[in-house]
Order: sequence, then C-alpha cells, then structure tokens
Amino acid sequence: MKTPGIICMVLALSLYKAVWAQPVTGQVSVGADTVQTGKKDTLPGELIFRGQLSGWAGAGIQSVSAGLRYLPQLTFRIGNPPGSRGVRFEGELAGNLYAHLNRQKGVTGKDFQARLYRGWVRIAGSRSELRLGLQKINFGPALMLRPLMWFDSMDPRDPLQLTDGVWGALGRYYFRNNVNLWIWGLLGNDRPRPLDVGLSSARVPEFGARLQIPIATGSAGFSFHRRKTQWQELYENRYGLDLRLDYFIGFWAEATWINKRGAAGDKTNQQLWMVGADYTVGLGNGLNVIVEHMLASNSEKPFDLDNRRHMSALSINYPLGLWDNVGYIFYLDWKEKRTYHFVRWKHVMGFGDLYVMAYANPDVPVLPDSGSTAGSLPGKGIRIMLVLSHQTKL
Repeated sequence: MKTPGIICMVLALSLYKAVWAQPVTGQVSVGADTVQTGKKDTLPGELIFRGQLSGWAGAGIQSVSAGLRYLPQLTFRIGNPPGSRGVRFEGELAGNLYAHLNRQKGVTGKDFQARLYRGWVRIAGSRSELRLGLQKINFGPALMLRPLMWFDSMDPRDPLQLTDGVWGALGRYYFRNNVNLWIWGLLGNDRPRPLDVGLSSARVPEFGARLQIPIATGSAGFSFHRRKTQWQELYENRYGLDLRLDYFIGFWAEATWINKRGAAGDKTNQQLWMVGADYTVGLGNGLNVIVEHMLASNSEKPFDLDNRRHMSALSINYPLGLWDNVGYIFYLDWKEKRTYHFVRWKHVMGFGDLYVMAYANPDVPVLPDSGSTAGSLPGKGIRIMLVLSHQTKL
C-alpha cells in the first residue's frame, strides 16, 4: 500500500507541474489584443511549502530529556479554491524528522526517526471528495475521553496535536440538507492504535462507513468499521454512535461497541460510553470549562458491566490576553484511584510559540499512549517547548 501511495503522490505532482506550465487562453475583452502574443491566464492553483520546527527540554525527579522535531510539508492545489464550483486536485506530502535524548538513573536513551507523516492526493468537487494515501481520519465530538478514537491518537495535552496517519481511501459526499456520508477502505496498517486489541492484519483490507445528520441545534452520527486482527486471526466489528447539541451549554455523547467475531474471553466485547459538556463562565476574559466522563468495560457477553472502569476528565482554559493563555487538564481513574495533572502556559511571540508545561502523573500511566510529545509523561516534571513555523508559496 505504501508504494502505490507514493506513486500516486509523484504522479499528482507531475500533473500539477504540467498543468501549471500549460497556459489557458482567457476571455478577451472588447478592444483587447487578440494576437497569439497577447496575455494568457494560467489554470488556478497553488504550491505551498510549510515547515514546523519544535524543540523542547524537560526534567523529572530522576530524569532529564531534550528533543527536536521538524515537520516539512508540501501541499498543492489545481483548480478553484474550496467552496467554489468545479473540480480541484489537491495533495500533501509531509515528513516527520525526530530526535530525542533521555537520561534516567545514569542510563542514556536515544531515539532518531525519519519517516513519512502524510502522503495523499485528493479530487474534490463542490459536494464530494475522494482522498487516497497516508492520511488522518478522525471524527466524533469528544475531546479528552474518546470512544471514537478508532484511527487517530490526538491528545489534548500535546501542543503540536500530532497523530500518525493510516493508509487508505476515504470518500465523502455532502448532501444539500447537510447530511454527509463517509466511506473508507484501509490496507497496510499494522501499527498499534489506542483502542486496538491486537494489531490489524496488513494484508486484509479494513472498511467502514459513517453517516452524519443534522438534528435540532447539533448533529448525530452512526459509524461502522470492520477489520481482521493478528490476535487469534479474529475479525472485529465496531459500531459507534455520537451526538452533539448546543443550547445554553454544549453537550455531547459518544458510544462504541467493539465485538470480536469469535471466542476471545473477556476481550470478546468492549463497550465504551462517554458524556461531556462545556460552558464558558463570564469571568474576566472568559473561563472555559469542559468535563467528560467515560464508562468502559470488557466482557465475554455483550454489554456485561461486571468488569468496568470509570474515567473522568476536566479541562480549564483561560486567556490572559491576546498573547498568553493558561490551561489545566485533569484525569481521574476511579478504579485505580489514580490522577493525572497537566498545566500549560502558552505565550505567542512574533517568531513562534513558547510553551511551559508541568505534569504530575502515575509512574506507569494507563491512559492510551498517543505517541505525542506530551501524551505519556510518567511521574512528575516540567517541560519547555519552542515552536517555530514558516510558509512559502512556490
């Protein structure tokens, strides 16, 4: 799957170059020069190179660490901008260059990586699109405790909001009444994902769909996904429901049922239910408060709650002004009586963003590991991060 995705990207870039260089004669106004040497317009489009450089240093009770990451990104578009009529071709190619050093109890660990982060092409119209390649697929209204975190690993504590992509094809159609339909197929994805029990089979396609409809002051969605796992070679069906309403407060809910199509003991069925709400208190510049609670259970029989776990999450965010923002994220594991604390101050500067973070977590976290720069910080410590971004139109 990886080779066809890269080939598609190269072909798309070649097409962009060829079409961009090909002049298209525009309409001639009255009295204008009509000879062949007259002015000609080119097909609308753009080619943009972006980059994000982040560096951080941190210290815990018994450890020190430092890291550097660069995310180069090349995007192109052929055709009119999004929202206009007509067909357009788009694509993205991005890398993830990463180096990390950690010293704990006299032992130094090193990690160096250079890998593809995104690589996809897309053809889109006014109400439909088809995207092929290594891409991010995520949905659902939840922010911290996410039963619908099927394909991504977004973590609200991560300033960079990093997540690995999946190889596949995603088609979406948007009806005139704001109903939208998603259909996807995945292949060649054998990396672990947060809610997976057993890796996906890299040779057997995964497939699924999502229907999202507007209701009252919000929306509701139903999602389905099927995959084959490497764990006992079992097939797995996933069913998801989500709801979002906005009245005096914002309210949302998500539910997922993951069913193994065979005997897998207490891993045969996984059930996750989550409710959440947010409200901005009229205090100073506006204090935003978000709360979520999730009930998760594993069982041999569907919807058996004997083996259950409760998790709660709280997020508080307050803007100090135009350039400064402070936030606090708290998780509580009711069964293990463990708490997770994360405080972040963000300062916007003319050349980048500065983050100062402090955390107090269990030595062995049980939250899903997002693989981000802030998702799995064991123990207690601080971290300082500087993020620089650039963009150039080619």
